[in-house]
Amino acid sequence: VCPSCCPYDTNLRDEECKALLGTSRKSMSMLSLHTIIVAILCVFPPAPSFACPPMPPRCHSRRMTLAWTSGRIHLPADRIICEMRDGQPRLAKDEDYANAVLGAWQLDAASRDDDAGSLARPIKYFTSSDGTCLFGHVYRTKTTSEEEVPGIVLFHTGAGPQDVFLRWKADSIATTLPCVVLIADILSDEDGWAWTDRDKYQKVRSEILIPDKNGQRNRLAERAEVAIKTIQAQESVDPNRIAALGFCLGGHPIVELARMKIPGVKVLSTFHGVFDGVQQLGSPVGHSPNCAGTSKILINNGRDDPFVPREDLEAAVKLFKELGHDCEV
Repeated sequence: VCPSCCPYDTNLRDEECKALLGTSRKSMSMLSLHTIIVAILCVFPPAPSFACPPMPPRCHSRRMTLAWTSGRIHLPADRIICEMRDGQPRLAKDEDYANAVLGAWQLDAASRDDDAGSLARPIKYFTSSDGTCLFGHVYRTKTTSEEEVPGIVLFHTGAGPQDVFLRWKADSIATTLPCVVLIADILSDEDGWAWTDRDKYQKVRSEILIPDKNGQRNRLAERAEVAIKTIQAQESVDPNRIAALGFCLGGHPIVELARMKIPGVKVLSTFHGVFDGVQQLGSPVGHSPNCAGTSKILINNGRDDPFVPREDLEAAVKLFKELGHDCEV
């Protein structure tokens, strides 16, 4: 099954799909989400801090949450692809995609401990500059602990935040590791309109990705930052052990987080992350190479990925290293 962002290219060939998915051993050796988080967040001690100028308090968001429910989705595929109904957003492009993800999710869940499971609930959070409402989903480990746990942010593909694939991944991570996971939203998509209204998607994408005259993407940066503030504010989350992972379009907020170097963000990673336009970005404001926000960055990318040109990948790696991050491809 192609990633959720790929069905929009009707000319995509089978070999290109394999490159995107990383199924070819010659193309890449994909590290699992669990390996990344366990190795860096749960095993290594926090990095020593350095004296840095404080970040300006830009994103003190309001948050609205509902009650916790099971992290598993038990709806049939035809319900998942429906338009917004009874508070349930559209979560898939079509029934084939929904069935493929649900099937993989079921196999994944069956391989875990019988008592394992996650709890989930939707969350609304807001930007401070213009009050834009963003629609996320929070997952946490079902078993509670008095100890603080890492917080992990997942940034979505071009299909938007309402994606059954992201629900599966958040459930899988929260079930495998003691942590809290936020599926973040950079489009302000409550009902899954990104699956069907591609004209609106292209408009919003341009608004947040095209740099201003100073080479800054302030709207995207704010939405990425408020996602970090939101996960840090969740109960039992250690604000100094935060990771962010971006799929496809989600590579762009990862770039902005790398530029902001927010203290407490220890790990950044992309999976088939797109970096178009990175060369046009201006110098980040308040950048300090020795800042406490320096992160470990892992880029997972298929060698023949048609959506990530070599020059874009090289430009992103160059940027990350110039900012003082420990970057690996």
